[in-house]
Amino acid sequence: MVINFADKAVLGLAADPVMEEFGLTAGEYGAIASSFYLLFSLSAVVVGFVSNRVRTTRILAVIAVVWSLAALPVLLAAGVPALYASRIALGAAEGPTAPMAVHAVQKWFPEQARSVPTALINMGGALGLAIATPTLVYVIAQYGWRAAFAVLAATGLLWAVLWAFVGREGPLDTFNAGLHTAGKGETGAEPHISYRRLFLNPTWLGALAAGAGAYWSLALGMAWLPAYLERALGHSATATGNIVIAPHLVSAVVLLGVPWGTGRWMRNGATGRAARGVTGGLLVLVAGVCMLALPHTGGGLAVLLLTLAFGLPNALFPLHFLIQAQIVPVGRRGAVLATGTALVTLVGIAAPAVTGRIIDTADSASEGFRTAFTLSAALLIVGGLIGMLTINPEREARRFGLTL
Repeated sequence: MVINFADKAVLGLAADPVMEEFGLTAGEYGAIASSFYLLFSLSAVVVGFVSNRVRTTRILAVIAVVWSLAALPVLLAAGVPALYASRIALGAAEGPTAPMAVHAVQKWFPEQARSVPTALINMGGALGLAIATPTLVYVIAQYGWRAAFAVLAATGLLWAVLWAFVGREGPLDTFNAGLHTAGKGETGAEPHISYRRLFLNPTWLGALAAGAGAYWSLALGMAWLPAYLERALGHSATATGNIVIAPHLVSAVVLLGVPWGTGRWMRNGATGRAARGVTGGLLVLVAGVCMLALPHTGGGLAVLLLTLAFGLPNALFPLHFLIQAQIVPVGRRGAVLATGTALVTLVGIAAPAVTGRIIDTADSASEGFRTAFTLSAALLIVGGLIGMLTINPEREARRFGLTL
């Protein structure tokens, strides 16, 4: 996940030199950034259903190799078509990564011990951004933006080689597996639950709405936050690289701390509705309020608000996976996790491109970013409210006949 998110971020970090070299407008650059998501969701769904029959360890090895090779078009024939080809191929490979990584890990941990491992997987994304930002900024400044793509390609291939030696499939292959070890029940066959019920219950749909708002913020930040700091706030490239680390560090803290805290809260008797639904929705809502205020401030306050606006929503992603794990049998979990990820990340197709269009048509870059952030804030606030009001995993588990 560290490498996965570094690959996502590299184009945003190289935005200015790429736009300058190829003479791109903000809208044209935004379209290239959005192309990453063209096959992202479709690939996630397809691979998710494949994971019902194929080991997740094998799937992770294949997609790591594919996303590393996706850098080749840029390295061999750098140009706008090559950028499109590279980002589309990269998106297709990375779409299934997060749900497959979570699915692989959750096969090693029962419900009562799942919060922290799931959080650690998601925290890898935030750490990837925090580690990659200063590293790739340095590589781009010293050796050019193509060198950053080459470094990430080599790193991904190295991971795939190491994974071949250490990757193993977990033993918990049914919903109740592991519960008997805590005196809570016995393992056994899972109930058959139709995909229609799994996809159309209020909890799944509510988590989807909150996740979509959070992912719009994530996609917006990765594609445009460095440009906002330089164009609208007047920071240098070096200062921008340092500031961008802040929301990633906050993201890493909440990605681990919130699932750990909510998991402990649930072991002390809290429901998933309160611990995961209300908490996750509230964090997304607060991020929306910060996003709304951000373009009307400057200086240190602006840095604080952008840190919270782009850092807090990411806590929703591990909670999203944990909520789904509470209501989905293991035999269908890979498909459901991947489908949820696919639908949430669909907004990634629109966020960078819409932002670029807004900036191009605005009277100034500052005005354009103000409008784009207001739109993102609205999505965060509405999504957070829906999540708080609808997520109730215990209710769905009872309806589905699942033991918790």
